[in-house]
Amino acid sequence: MLVSFKGDEEKLIDSVISVLDAGREKFTFQEMNIISELQHKGIIINLERREVIRNGKKVGMTYTEFEILQLLAKNPGRVLSKEQIYDVVWKESYSGDYNIVMSHISHIREKIEDDPVHNTRLFNQKV
Repeated sequence: MLVSFKGDEEKLIDSVISVLDAGREKFTFQEMNIISELQHKGIIINLERREVIRNGKKVGMTYTEFEILQLLAKNPGRVLSKEQIYDVVWKESYSGDYNIVMSHISHIREKIEDDPVHNTRLFNQKV
């Protein structure tokens, strides 16, 4: 951003800081309704700490596994394809093999499901 001005530089900086400070005081996390935790079938996903809790115990997740899990949990009832999941999590379009998505989902299942082999949807992804 480029800002040009005429006059006292110190007054300008003080004005900008006071505007920013005033804006910060208007909102608290609760008022902004920021969701910090998602829950589903005994699984707690803490978005701030990037933690997954299952049956009261912390579950280790890789960065990519956590990104996929939170994407699915934030879109309840919405069916997401492997392509959509890849595009969002990897932040790029992919024209090759989407088995990498299914591989990560398989690892997530092993960590959070009682019966990961049972072919049900993990939250809402499309197989």
